[in-house]
Amino acid sequence: MSSEAAISRHELEAKIVKRCWEDEAFRREFTSDPAGAFTKYLNIPKASLPKIVVHEEPAGSWHLVLPAKPANVGELSDEDLENVAGGVTPTISWSVAITISLAVSATVVGPNAKKW
Repeated sequence: MSSEAAISRHELEAKIVKRCWEDEAFRREFTSDPAGAFTKYLNIPKASLPKIVVHEEPAGSWHLVLPAKPANVGELSDEDLENVAGGVTPTISWSVAITISLAVSATVVGPNAKKW
């Protein structure tokens, strides 16, 4: 693999969406065989890829993806509590949740909307 090794999942997804919007042939290829497209365009062996499921979201609808629940969910460990209290950057899950919350609030919820 080339410089793509350092790319984050979020950046990769953004590139895929952009290419799908700009290139109809790529969109058809990616939606019919996402693992094959990864192999072809990024030179990643299919065996090293997770299961990739593509959903096309029609205009006027929201598709929310709920990540798998981690196996070790429970109380925070002493180390986790120290990290939170010490100001260490939260995990990607918290970052994603906050980003989604802010995006929804900024674009959907008006000043007179009811709170959840």
